[in-house]
Amino acid sequence: DYDRYISIARIPTLRFVVSNTTEAGIVFHAEDRFEEKLNITFPAKLTQFLYARYEEFHGDPEKGLVMLPVELIDDNGIELHKDVLKYIDLWKLPEGFRSWVEDACIFTSTLVDRIVTGWVRDEKERNAIYEELGYVDNLLDTAEPFALWVIESKKDISKEWPMDRALAGKEGMNVIFTDNQKPYKQRKVRILNGAHTSFVLASYLKGNDFVNQSMKDPIIRDFMMHTIHDEVIPTLTLPKQDLEDFANAVVDRFNNPFIQHSLLAISLNSVSKWRARCLPSLLGYVDKYHRLPEHLTFSIAALMAFYSSDEKGEGCLKGHRGSDVYDIKDDAAVLDFFASECRKDTRTFVHDYLSREDFHGQDLTKIDGLEDRVCEYLDAIRRDGMQKTLETYFG
Repeated sequence: DYDRYISIARIPTLRFVVSNTTEAGIVFHAEDRFEEKLNITFPAKLTQFLYARYEEFHGDPEKGLVMLPVELIDDNGIELHKDVLKYIDLWKLPEGFRSWVEDACIFTSTLVDRIVTGWVRDEKERNAIYEELGYVDNLLDTAEPFALWVIESKKDISKEWPMDRALAGKEGMNVIFTDNQKPYKQRKVRILNGAHTSFVLASYLKGNDFVNQSMKDPIIRDFMMHTIHDEVIPTLTLPKQDLEDFANAVVDRFNNPFIQHSLLAISLNSVSKWRARCLPSLLGYVDKYHRLPEHLTFSIAALMAFYSSDEKGEGCLKGHRGSDVYDIKDDAAVLDFFASECRKDTRTFVHDYLSREDFHGQDLTKIDGLEDRVCEYLDAIRRDGMQKTLETYFG
């Protein structure tokens, strides 16, 4: 509903814009058009939104907006800002609008860390909570107790966005305002998110459906622990004890019996997630030890096995786990690649995937031994299935 969307830009009291479009969301697409109501990218839609506000209030500097992106890419606010400026140039929008975006608007870079699994599905549990609350809450969801939001901004927004003081009678939410969120982000993305992305696809193909269920699976739990402690932590620069403490807290969070975190929910956009969450650790490990990290390398083969389907659904591919059918959801270019390539011989399939610089930011076939090792793992998965392959290499 484009017209309704644009009408929100004209609300005088609007101040904050929060986005969560996944790692694949903050991108520039040169075919997007200013007059188009169904542009592909979020930055294009945001540029249209900001321009409508600029026109409505005649460039009033008091009507600028604060962008709070939470996508898990490095410098998410900086990248979002860059893409908006690219669209201003592409669409030849007025110089006054560019100045308003630069001077009146604030693009923060943020990091969020909390597992939120969504709607409380059990009706009995919902009704018990409603009774305790005294009203029906149609936005009720399930989340872990842990929560962290780190907000990096050149201008101090803590007084008008006082989330750290938001809970009456308590210390407030765990929100940190800083001029450098990188140490927090690196720790979280590489350990927590990297652990997720490295094991969930293999775990799902092995027969598990949830994270806490995976943690009760000895092979998957062991796989994850070796990934974190042997392959990820050695590549990070923060004090080792801090990293070990955070990793132990992550394991406790994964074991939370009340959080039913679906592996399929985590699988969304896994190609861009693997690039952001796992590739830096793999490259750091190779650079430091001059050999491949076996668990992170296997995660590539697991991803390729999970994505292997040429059966198209509505905006997805249809994968098969025994008699179960699951949705494979990613960018159209990724889905098109797997649909056309996955039936080829393993060597061709792996070479073509690893060499896709648009997927990985570089040609991964140039990493010594990686192509051969991924072929070995994927051949085993295709031949023996995920369960037996994991037992063979990591049991």
